[in-house]
Amino acid sequence: MVNLLTYLVLIGMQFVVGVQISVYYMSMWPYLSGLDKTADMDFLGWVVAACNIGCTISNPLYGLWNQKTMSCKWPTITGFLIAAVGQVMYGAISEVQQHGKWYMLAARVVTGLGVGNLAALRAYGATASTPKDRLKAIFYGTAGYVFGISFGPAISAFFTPLGETGFNIWILKIDMYTTVAYLMAFVCVLASVLMLIFFQEDDAGIIDKNQDGDEKYQNYVVVPKYDLVPALICIYLYMIVSMIATNIEVMSTPLTTVLYDWKDSQAILYNGIIESVTCIVSVLINFGIGKSRIGKM
Repeated sequence: MVNLLTYLVLIGMQFVVGVQISVYYMSMWPYLSGLDKTADMDFLGWVVAACNIGCTISNPLYGLWNQKTMSCKWPTITGFLIAAVGQVMYGAISEVQQHGKWYMLAARVVTGLGVGNLAALRAYGATASTPKDRLKAIFYGTAGYVFGISFGPAISAFFTPLGETGFNIWILKIDMYTTVAYLMAFVCVLASVLMLIFFQEDDAGIIDKNQDGDEKYQNYVVVPKYDLVPALICIYLYMIVSMIATNIEVMSTPLTTVLYDWKDSQAILYNGIIESVTCIVSVLINFGIGKSRIGKM
């Protein structure tokens, strides 16, 4: 197994990816409807899907990069820097006078192109661990990602005291929507720096063809070719779970605004609190599977 610091960085990077994807789920509709009066719920669906569309395009590319170079560090760093650009674009939409909804759509696609680096992170989690530890590595990494997905909306809730009007710092407008975007851009850059300094690659579960002698195989195993049918079933189930979770998180703000006559800031705050509770439950389940006998059944 890789050293503890690298392992913690790996989990932390998957947490960052989850946050980048979900951080606007609660606040996206109030921000979008305030920017562009022509935006409707149908367009909101496309904006939400935009990040995942970007991920769908970039995931195989990062995976191929990882496979060809056997490097997780540089695909991950590149992805985070691209995501930072997308987040700055998202925050700067408030300065746009027209067609704000299309700028938001483009910003989310760019962010998705960046956080597709999750493919490289998950691949490294599998190849850098021995068969004995692989289950724990995968589930702990998944726990980090799920924690990020669930915790993202809570970050938006934290900045609701800034309000929709906010204030200006030089040319930047600082409010409860834009502050989150600029913070996410900073987090992406910080994540890239941490990867560069603290992440040490060691594919402990893969045979090194450059080594000589029979002893080279003592602590290494050959990863067999995956079975296509179970893999497709797992992908399908993951799609279903993701669609359900995303639908609930995105629709909660406009739905509770109508049902309970909440202000936008109240809807973001209260739904963010609810999501914080669900994220705790999700993380506990993933850690329980990785730590207990349940994961070996």
